[in-house]
Amino acid sequence: MIGDCFLGYVFAVGVHRVQLLLQVLSLKRFHQQQQQQQQQNSNTAQEELTQSEIGEICDYFSRRVASEPYDASRVASFITLLTLPISVLREFLKLIAWKKGLAQTQGGEIAPSQKPRIELCLENHSGFNAEDSSETSSASKSNIHYDRPHNSVDFALTVVLDPAHIPHANAAGGAAWLPYCVSVRLRYSFGENSNVTFIGMEGSHGGRACWFRADEWEKCKQRVGRTVEVSGVSGGDPTQGRLRVVADTVQRTLNLCLQGLKDGVTASSGAT
Repeated sequence: MIGDCFLGYVFAVGVHRVQLLLQVLSLKRFHQQQQQQQQQNSNTAQEELTQSEIGEICDYFSRRVASEPYDASRVASFITLLTLPISVLREFLKLIAWKKGLAQTQGGEIAPSQKPRIELCLENHSGFNAEDSSETSSASKSNIHYDRPHNSVDFALTVVLDPAHIPHANAAGGAAWLPYCVSVRLRYSFGENSNVTFIGMEGSHGGRACWFRADEWEKCKQRVGRTVEVSGVSGGDPTQGRLRVVADTVQRTLNLCLQGLKDGVTASSGAT
């Protein structure tokens, strides 16, 4: 039975796919109302989610939210994602679809959790200290933060590093972090001058899980930051999406940094 309120389904981890579809359709109407309120140009065409995009949202929910052990931050991040403007939501959907396509083409004997990949991080490992005390508890748990007044959204990409490129790994401890993972935090500013900027990069043991020397870890962060600066301002192919292009370059840069360490080359050398 459909819940009485829009958010009711998020607590039913085993929610039926049809139920979710109906909830997303309700969200679609919410987006339309939101855009009508914000629309300044009466001649601007009203954006709507397509059936394939709604299907992608349903699939993502079943794969990344409903099918895994319950996590409040993951659910909160999913809710935040759905409240983004449709044009921005489409950018994330292109990133999600690209990542899913990569996962389907990967094979081999590597355990699924260790296959090299990059994906949108819904889990909030470190917690979020909201500066705005008026922010809702759901938004404070989210790992995706939508700054509506400034037309920007902060999010993180989890990069599972290629084991073949890792010259050193400290697997002891690390709390929620896996030793072969890093998290790259970015800010997507949208509007007339859309761009993606680098906020920071984190990893197990302060980045020392795979980077034995702290200076090499810092050099790698700087290199990733420069890569984001270049790819984040480039329009690129609109069919691919800006976030998908940035994610691709981030993953390639991290693998190059690790390969450089394995080959005895510093992370600051070579082209990005």
